[in-house]
Amino acid sequence: MSSVRTLALFVREDVRDTVRERQLQLLVAIFALLGLFVTYAADQSASATSGSGPELIPAVLPLFAMLLPLLVLGFFASAVVEKRTAGSLKILLGLPFSRRTVVLGTFLGRSLVICTAVFVSLLATAALALVLGVTIDPVRLVTVSLLLALLAVTFTAIAVSISALVRTTTRATVAAFGTFVLFFFGLWSSLPQAVLYVRYGFSFPETTPEWVDVVAAVNPVAAYVNLLAGLYPDLNSGAFIRPPSEPAVYERPSFALAVLVGWIVVTIGVGYWRFRATDL
Repeated sequence: MSSVRTLALFVREDVRDTVRERQLQLLVAIFALLGLFVTYAADQSASATSGSGPELIPAVLPLFAMLLPLLVLGFFASAVVEKRTAGSLKILLGLPFSRRTVVLGTFLGRSLVICTAVFVSLLATAALALVLGVTIDPVRLVTVSLLLALLAVTFTAIAVSISALVRTTTRATVAAFGTFVLFFFGLWSSLPQAVLYVRYGFSFPETTPEWVDVVAAVNPVAAYVNLLAGLYPDLNSGAFIRPPSEPAVYERPSFALAVLVGWIVVTIGVGYWRFRATDL
C-alpha cells in the first residue's frame, strides 16, 4: 500500500473516530446554535433601535473567532496521547501506519472535522439570516469563512503537536489551556518585554527595539488579526489584540499569512520529530 493511500486510510478512520465519539456533531451544534442565537439577537436588537437589520458577519465573527482556538485546543489536544495511554497506538503502529502517518493523519483528520463544523454552522446561520432579512455580503461570508478555517487549522496543528509531545491527557489539557491564554490574551507579546526589562537591569530602555514588535506579530492570533484587518478593517477580530493603525512590513496581510502557514508547518514538524524519538 502506498504512503498516500495509507495516509488517506488513517485520515478516514480518524474522522470516523470523531463521529463515533460525537465530537464532530458537538462542534457543529455548538457553533450552529451560537451562530443562530447571535444572529437572532442582533436582528432583534437592531430592529428595536434602528428599525433596520444588521449585517451577518460583524455579528457572528467575534464569537466564532474567540471560541475556535479554545474549542480546537480543548477537543484535539488529546487526539494522539489518548490513543497512547489507552494502548491503541501500539496496535496502530503494528499495522502499516508509521509515526509520521499518525501525526500527519491526525492533523489532517481533525482539520477536516473543524473546517466542516465552521462551514456547516456558517451556512446554517446564513440560512436563518436570509429568513430574518439580515444583510449578507457573499464575498465577505466566503472570505471570513476561509480566514476562520485557517485560524482553526493553525490551532489544530498546535493541538496535535501538543498531543504528540506529552505523555498524559492531563498534561495535554494543561498545555492546551496555557497555550490559549498565552496566545489569545496577549501574554506572548509580554514575554519579549520581560526579557527586555531584565536585559536592561530591571528597567525599560528609552526606545523599544523593533524585534519586540516582530516577536509580537509572530503570535498566531496577532497574525490572524493583522490578516483580517488588512482585508476588512471595519470588522471586529474577536481577539484581545488590536491591529496597528499604521502596519509595518511584518504586520501586513502577506506576512501574517506566512506566519499562520509557518505555525502549521513548524508545529507539526516539531511534533513529529519528537514523537518519532519517543519511547512508547
